[in-house]
Amino acid sequence: MSALSDKQPAATIESSLVRNSKSAMFAAVEIHNKPIFPYRYEVCTLLVVNAWELALKAYIAGKMPSVRLVREDGTTKPFPECVACVASDLGKPFEATRYNLEILYEYRNRVAHFYPDDLDVVVLGLLKCSVLFFTEFIEAFFGERIYEEVNLILLPIGFTKPVSPLDFISNRSAAKDCSEGVRAFLRMITKSSEALQAQGIDESVVVNYSMALFNESRIKNADLIAAINNSTPSESILVVHNVLARANFTTDPSAKQIRLSEESIFSTIFTETYGDVLATSRRMFGDFSQNARFNRIMQGLKKDPNLRKRRALDPKSPDGYGKDFYHKRIYDELAKHYTLRPDPNSIAQIASASIKNAS
Repeated sequence: MSALSDKQPAATIESSLVRNSKSAMFAAVEIHNKPIFPYRYEVCTLLVVNAWELALKAYIAGKMPSVRLVREDGTTKPFPECVACVASDLGKPFEATRYNLEILYEYRNRVAHFYPDDLDVVVLGLLKCSVLFFTEFIEAFFGERIYEEVNLILLPIGFTKPVSPLDFISNRSAAKDCSEGVRAFLRMITKSSEALQAQGIDESVVVNYSMALFNESRIKNADLIAAINNSTPSESILVVHNVLARANFTTDPSAKQIRLSEESIFSTIFTETYGDVLATSRRMFGDFSQNARFNRIMQGLKKDPNLRKRRALDPKSPDGYGKDFYHKRIYDELAKHYTLRPDPNSIAQIASASIKNAS
């Protein structure tokens, strides 16, 4: 890419930066997925940080015209300043991304000298999270759907048993032989998670992964804090579950039988009380009101055994007094009748608002 200059049109600078940013990210993914590649995570981190630096500069060039991107000596803003600049403009929705990038930047700067221990599993969780943030960022602000340009789905197949970043962090943080550099790096993840949790942000700086094709295990900040502060090492184990991704209750005698305890049903499936439904609906829907219309809608939904189940106060008298509990899919059904409130913390909605304001 040619050197940036204030004389170039902002649109040209932005387009060039986005194009090169995507190329750097594609290179990082391609190198990571090679079966044998020495210095894999060090190189991938360099490329991911470079991809983000270009993307952030593209944002500044195109969305923040009052900010001087190119200095008088011809150099541009360094990476930490770019992160801080975009974070100040986007606010809370960018916080998890900001912490993720700061941790990766720290790893990139210190890995050659201070991280002799094997941190590959943790770095993979950080990188995967960063790639997902990057995909959302590029689509939201530049309309680039990079997931449509490549069709890359890889299974985590290797020559050792699988281990998740959360398992690794728990074990390594409890080990007494970790270097001070590694302990400091893990503390940085802890502090980032605590800061996000204090702001009410569940989005984590690390992505967890497991051998599951139907879903991805999501780490919350509390999980990271607990894992890193864990004082008891535990062995990683491989467990195979008979997983039901979706299920409905039925009276069909030929259906597969699954035995569920009453406690399990009301602690994991039918978890919402009527009060929960009211409180959540008021937060979710802008036109919600507890009136005759709502009562009619609920009367209809209560007839669906997959949405509502009654828990008897006396199990020996199932027809006696009891309390209704609802599946969380009740909110999907209510959304067919009410209008969802806009999410103020959505990067996509911020991007949409900025486009409208610009036009």
